[in-house]
Amino acid sequence: MSEQAPEKGAKISRRGFLSATATGVAGLVVGGIIGSQVFPREIKVTETKVETTTATKPTTITQTSTVTVTVEPAILTPPPPIPDEKIAEKITADIVVVGAGLAGLMAAYSAAEEGANTVVIEKHKGPNVRGAHINPGPAGKLFKEAGISVDYEKAIREQIDTISGNKVNESLVRLWLANSSKIADFIADLARANGIPAQVLKPKTYLEDEWSNWPRPTYKFSNETDFDGVAQLAPVLEKLAKDKGAKFYYNTRAVQLIREDGKVKGVIAQDANGRYIKFISNKAVILCTGDYSSNKDLLKLWAPPEVARLADIPNRIIYPMITPTNTGDGQLMGLWIGADLDEPPHCPLCYIMTGGDVGFAISSLAGLGPGKGYMLICNPFLFVNILGERFTNEALPWMWTINRVLQQPKAMYWAVLDSKWEEQVTKHGGGYRRITDPELGKEFLQGALNNGAAVTANTIEELAEKMEVPIETFKKTVERYNELCKKGVDEDFGKPSRYMEPIENPPFYAIQGIAVLLNMVGGGLKVNNKLQVLDKEGKPIPGLFAAGNAAGGFYAQYYSLVVIPGLSHSRAVTFGYLAGKNAVRS
Repeated sequence: MSEQAPEKGAKISRRGFLSATATGVAGLVVGGIIGSQVFPREIKVTETKVETTTATKPTTITQTSTVTVTVEPAILTPPPPIPDEKIAEKITADIVVVGAGLAGLMAAYSAAEEGANTVVIEKHKGPNVRGAHINPGPAGKLFKEAGISVDYEKAIREQIDTISGNKVNESLVRLWLANSSKIADFIADLARANGIPAQVLKPKTYLEDEWSNWPRPTYKFSNETDFDGVAQLAPVLEKLAKDKGAKFYYNTRAVQLIREDGKVKGVIAQDANGRYIKFISNKAVILCTGDYSSNKDLLKLWAPPEVARLADIPNRIIYPMITPTNTGDGQLMGLWIGADLDEPPHCPLCYIMTGGDVGFAISSLAGLGPGKGYMLICNPFLFVNILGERFTNEALPWMWTINRVLQQPKAMYWAVLDSKWEEQVTKHGGGYRRITDPELGKEFLQGALNNGAAVTANTIEELAEKMEVPIETFKKTVERYNELCKKGVDEDFGKPSRYMEPIENPPFYAIQGIAVLLNMVGGGLKVNNKLQVLDKEGKPIPGLFAAGNAAGGFYAQYYSLVVIPGLSHSRAVTFGYLAGKNAVRS
C-alpha cells in the first residue's frame, strides 16, 4: 500500500513522523548501509516538519524529533545455520578442542589423559605457539633450586589493583595462583626431557624503590635469547596429546557452534577444500582460539582507540605478520549462541620496537638480533615525538612508557643521546629490555644505524633534519632538557635526577621507537572458576568451556610484562589443563 505525501498545509502527527523516520532507518539497515559497518552502534535521525497556517498572518512552525536506533554491528550478527545437506562428514568425540595453541594443546592432553575421546581443530597448518616465558607461580621448583623467593601475594595485588584497576575477576587470578606451579614445573620437566633448556630468567630490576621488584623472575626456554623459545614446546605438547589418543585436524577452521536444547553439542568446521565437517561432542567443546589481533574490524570495535589506530598503520600489528589466524573466531562463535564477553575496551599486549627495517625490528623483539632483545630505546634518555617535543618521564616502567607513546602522533618517538651514552647506560640500572652493558649497546646501535632505525649527526640541527622533525622546536626541546639537567630537577615530567644527562657532546644519535600491538590478551568470553563459558545472565552454557585468550575475566587496562612476566602463557597452559579435566568431568 502506497503512502501519499501530505497536502500543503496539512498537519503531520508526531506518531506519523516517528513511524516514517523508523521506516527510513529500517531501510538503511536492510539496505546494508548501516549493517555493513562496524560503527556506529547508535544512529540518531532528525527530521524537521514544517506547517504553514492560513490565518490572517501566516506563520511557520518547526518541530524536530529525534529517534535513536541501536544497530548491532554486522560482524556480531549470527550467520544462518549451516544445513545438514551441506555437511560432508560427521566426526563424533567426547571432547572437541578448538585451537592448538598452548591452551588447546594442554586441554587436549588433559582431556585425553582422562580417557576421553578427544579431537582438536586448528585453522593453521600446525600448532600455533610463540612467545618467551611461562611464569611458574608461587611454588616453582626452579626458583627454589636457584634460591629465589617471590612474594606472589604482593605480585597479584599489583596485577589486580595497580595494573588492572580491580576490573578483573580475582577468583580467576587466584585459580591460576593455586594451580600454576604444578603445570609450569610439569612443562619444565617435559622440556628438559626433550632437550629444551628450561631455566630461570632473573632480570635486572628498576632502581626506584616502588618498582624495585620489576621485572620479577620467570621461566624461559632458550639459551640464545631471553625473549623467545616457547614455540619449541609445541611439537612436544602435540606429541604428548597424541600419545594419549588425541586426534588433530589442521587447516580446519571452526565456523559455528551447535547449540541444541540449551547445550552446546559440537562445532561445524570447514577444511582446506571447503568441505563442512560436523564435529559432534558427547561431553563438551573447549574454545582455545586465541585473541582477535588479526581481525581489524574487531580491533576497531573492542580495542582501546589508541591501539585500534595501529591497525591502519603498516606493520604495527605483529602477530598477523607471523601467524595471521587469530581472528576472534571463538569470541564470535560464542557471542552468536548467547555467550557474554568482557566489556570493552579490552586489554592489549603492546610493545615498543625499533623503526626502520621490519625484519631487524622483529628480530630485535625476539632477542635474535643485535642487542639480543635489549634496546637503547628502552633506556631513560631524552624522548621526543615526531613534532620534536618531549612528552613523558622517560624513566617510567615499560608499560607506562608504551601508553604515552601510543598517544603520540603515529605512535612513534625518538630516543636522543650523545657520545657519552656508553657511560650513562652503566648508571641506568635494570628494567625491562634496558641496556646496561656498553658493548651490547654498541652492537644494538650499529644494527639500528645499518637498518634505518637510527640516525647520527654532529649538530642538533642536522640531527633534527635527519629525524624529519621541526628543527626549531627540537632545538628548543634539547635546550630546555639541558637546562633541567643542569638544575638537577626535572620540572616538566619528574624524571629522577640520576637519569638527567644533557645532550651536549657530538656525535649525536636518535633511535626511532614505535608502539606495536602483539595481541589482545583481554577480550575473551566470560568464564567461571570451572572455565565454563557464561551467558549474559552469568549462567554457565552447558557443554562449552574456554581457555587461553578466548577466555576473559583475567586482564584489564594493559598487560604489564614486568609484574608477573610470562603470565599470559602460564594462564594458557594452566587453564587449558584445568578446562580439559573439567570438561571431561562435566
